[in-house]
Amino acid sequence: MRLRQAILSSAVQQNATLLLFFATGVVIAHLLTPRQAGSYSIAIAAAGTVADLKDTALGSYVVSSPKLDDSLLGAAFGLSLTIAGCLTIGLFGLSFALTSFYGDEALGHSLRILAFAQLCPAVAFPATMRLMRAMRFGALLIVGLVAASGQSAVSITLAALGYGADALAWGYFASAVITAVMTIAYKPDALRLAPTLAGSRRLLAFGGWTSATLLVSSATLSGPELMIGRAVGLANAALFSRAQNLVSFVRNGLVLGMTKPLLPNLGERESRGVDLAPIYGSFVETMTGLAWPVYALLAIWAEPLVRTIYGEAWRATGVMMIPIAIAHAVTLTAGPYYDILIVKRRQRLLFTCEAAVCVFTIMMLGIGLTLGIEAAIWTLPVSGLFFAACYLAVLRSVVGYDPARLFKAWAKSLAATLVVLPVPLVLRHALTQGPTEILFGFAASGAISVATWVVALTLVRHELSVHVRGLIEDLSRSLGIPAYPRFLPQPSETDRR
Repeated sequence: MRLRQAILSSAVQQNATLLLFFATGVVIAHLLTPRQAGSYSIAIAAAGTVADLKDTALGSYVVSSPKLDDSLLGAAFGLSLTIAGCLTIGLFGLSFALTSFYGDEALGHSLRILAFAQLCPAVAFPATMRLMRAMRFGALLIVGLVAASGQSAVSITLAALGYGADALAWGYFASAVITAVMTIAYKPDALRLAPTLAGSRRLLAFGGWTSATLLVSSATLSGPELMIGRAVGLANAALFSRAQNLVSFVRNGLVLGMTKPLLPNLGERESRGVDLAPIYGSFVETMTGLAWPVYALLAIWAEPLVRTIYGEAWRATGVMMIPIAIAHAVTLTAGPYYDILIVKRRQRLLFTCEAAVCVFTIMMLGIGLTLGIEAAIWTLPVSGLFFAACYLAVLRSVVGYDPARLFKAWAKSLAATLVVLPVPLVLRHALTQGPTEILFGFAASGAISVATWVVALTLVRHELSVHVRGLIEDLSRSLGIPAYPRFLPQPSETDRR
């Protein structure tokens, strides 16, 4: 599968899944109070701090390895099962400590359910790796959608029956089981692979630093939620978690879906000795040009939208979304930093950066919490600037990108973002009297912004204009109308591959 096709399949999965989770979140917000949702938020934050260690670090090595054999995959499988077993035991024990620390029984019970869910991805590890190596993102699309549907159905049903935070935990568990079963169904031959710890030294050498990096990165993401829950209550933690999740839809839908196929592709390029600087610059321009305008639109409409869709109880979430959106937008200036450093096998450098960002973020948040939750959340954009500065400095030495090329990419994306702002700002202040007006105003803002954004991409000759051109030409051919104007940039060799 070509890179562009893989990106499309991955993006479809991410966005369809996120839309489903968004709809589920709206229903859940009317079934659970912020206090009930807060118990699950702290539980999933605690689990998330270490849960990615069970297969992500090993998966990065396997997916980006130039050659995959059964001995390598078997060793990775054995380590994945070992790590998952240790995490399950560790999270089970941690649940009792957190119950005492936060004074909440529901939190501990939810975390114990989440603990056992960690075993499922480890069982399906070989099948998942083979699907990713083959870039079969169409199959992964189906798996992701079915698992998300199962999670939503279980969570909503149990929440309606009065299970509180446990409803969300059981939904997570159901999703893990469905994902494992379906992934293995696509690659049943993976069941014949025996797990082993023989030959795992090379994995530990790589995975040790990568796992430590992921642990620190997860702590950076989960730390604010855990600190807010302890300092100002579980309800505020739930409000922050909702804001974080809503803003993350942009990153997870537009950016993560696009970059998922990037790691195996970069690994293949690196094995051929291809210079990675050009594709890095292209991805920075693409990621910022795609995400920045959406963050801007979301920040403008956040408060009235949250109030309309989720209800007055969640109103503070909309206010929190503005600084979070700014922080996310700033971090995208560094582009696909993780994939580049993993392919270049610079795990120690990656760990050093993540550790520095983690310490800075926690320190700034702690200072902010002494002044109140609003001040604490506004420290996140400052942490985002520190994040971008760290990785841009590191990537300059690793990949050797041209700073002028990067500044030009940011300038084009910023221009495309500024062009879309006037209409949403006008409609935001003109149409805020009722739910219907707010939803209409947001929809109209989005439609007009997309049209304006496409024109802006064309005028500044943005990297994305090539992809927009391809989509419009395909649509033109299907409808039998004249082709898209030829003055737009032609696809580069990188795009064709």
